[in-house]
Amino acid sequence: MRQKCRLNVQRLTLNVSFLLILSGLIIYTSPSRLFAAPPAQAPDVPPSVSDGRALWAENCQPCHGPAGQGDGPASANIPDPLPNMTDPENAWQYVPTENFDVIKNGRIEKLMPPWGNQLSDAQIWDLTAYIWSLSLKPEEIAAGETIFSQQCAACHGSSGAGDGPEASAPMVSFTDLAAMSQRSQAKLQANFQASEAHTSLNSLSDQELRQVLSYVRTFSFKLPQRNGVLKGQVINASTGQPLGNLEVTLRIIENNVEVERLTTQADSAGNYTFEKLPTDHSILYVVEGRYKDITYFSNQPGLFTPNSSETTLDLKVYETTPSAEAVSVSQFHYLMTFKPEAINVVQVFMLSNSGNKTYVGTEGRTMPFALPANAQNVTFEDDPTGQRFIKVDSGYTDTEPVTPGENTSSIVAVYNLPYKDTLTIAVPLPADVVSANVLMQAQGAKLSSEQLEFVETGEFQGTSFSIFSAADLKKDQPLTFQLTNLDKLTFPAETSAPGAVAPAGSVDQNLLRWIVIGLGAAVIVFVAVGYPYLRPQAAGQETTAEDADLRRQKLLLMLARLDEVFEAGELDRQVYHRARAKYKTELAQLMEG
Repeated sequence: MRQKCRLNVQRLTLNVSFLLILSGLIIYTSPSRLFAAPPAQAPDVPPSVSDGRALWAENCQPCHGPAGQGDGPASANIPDPLPNMTDPENAWQYVPTENFDVIKNGRIEKLMPPWGNQLSDAQIWDLTAYIWSLSLKPEEIAAGETIFSQQCAACHGSSGAGDGPEASAPMVSFTDLAAMSQRSQAKLQANFQASEAHTSLNSLSDQELRQVLSYVRTFSFKLPQRNGVLKGQVINASTGQPLGNLEVTLRIIENNVEVERLTTQADSAGNYTFEKLPTDHSILYVVEGRYKDITYFSNQPGLFTPNSSETTLDLKVYETTPSAEAVSVSQFHYLMTFKPEAINVVQVFMLSNSGNKTYVGTEGRTMPFALPANAQNVTFEDDPTGQRFIKVDSGYTDTEPVTPGENTSSIVAVYNLPYKDTLTIAVPLPADVVSANVLMQAQGAKLSSEQLEFVETGEFQGTSFSIFSAADLKKDQPLTFQLTNLDKLTFPAETSAPGAVAPAGSVDQNLLRWIVIGLGAAVIVFVAVGYPYLRPQAAGQETTAEDADLRRQKLLLMLARLDEVFEAGELDRQVYHRARAKYKTELAQLMEG
């Protein structure tokens, strides 16, 4: 079983030329920046890693990547490799004031723009703290805390202020922001090793020393609280009974990246608990478990609401069936963009399962399907190993099980269709289709079909598409339509050269994603605003009176995050209003209840 978490890549991009122009303007309007920047002042209060996280996602992630590995979508346009901030060896040498200066004043020669005209000093310090945290693992901090409590607190005090009962005056205060902001971890290590007072601690290994010094930094940089408790229960949703003794994994997601993974064993009644979790409500949780060789994920994201240190997140698993009776294609999307001599196609089947058992097919093969006869350069999304889809005489077959619920699996094929003046396209349907949408980039072609009706011309991320729809299509009747006027197509300047056929994989997947969202796949909007591992709610599942209050709080948080994403310009207006209406409707129903 190869079900997996699907990461949501941020859709932000930065134009390097614009950065250069912006940087030049800033330098031009600020003559003092032509000279060496003054030393960074110390922060007034301990910088917050949590506040820095939000600033990072908004301002830094496009270039530096969600985890700080220098792999953001705009990094390809920057000549020099960006630093990997998750590398502990690099981070060990970071001096906080130096990082502060780079963020505030920029490094024009490296195409790093100055942020001092957009962010306050306090915000830049929060970013500095967050950058420090990127190379850390929570277990390292926890181990360092234990060592400090046992071997250091007697002199340095439990708060690191140098006021322990065995302190000899004067003692270094790790809460001194001016001093700590000037010292790298390497400098702290050198000071420790040079002090005669630490000779009794020579038994510490290099790893233990690094752990305790990482913890020492938390006296001047404020880490998120880790007092959260997440509880849940494994339920066999096919029988309605708890399922005990199953290994359960908790995935912790920050900025759409998995940053931590914890594992525990459910007890005989299926109950499990994860403790010492960060309670920032920007952090999301996904529970995962494997039952009968199939991996299942929690139906909703787990998160801590403000001023709460407890949350619940259950995991539902299912029995299996070889029968496809309950499986249907709930949504079918067909996207066409034109290149000279070929059409780039993205074909999407969204599969649903109205039963209460996971459909597994026979001999590991689940959903057989075919593509148009003249499809070329066929590739599939969500198939990193190249083993999910098997070529057979009749076309292809999927090996992915279909779990109960709406839109729980998808088949995304990308291919080219060669054309001349006209082209008839017949798309075989693997099952009955509830609703279908065909989107054709507005480049002069005309579409006619007895099955499709024209809906409107819509704008998606600045590109115009003609939208056609159909409903209740039957498996034994392929979706057929004819394209004409293909000899009169218009192309952007960069694709006007004859014979330039783009490979299938070059289709803009982000554009497809926005189109699918705009057509009403609201669960994908949820993905866009913060839950990259979403699994739709199982059929027949309802919100109980017990968790209605928690659900209301979560909906309010989702609405707030949706507003933030829209205001940042990362979400289409049409998508935003549809998603907001959906969540507000559910919230209103809960309020009335």
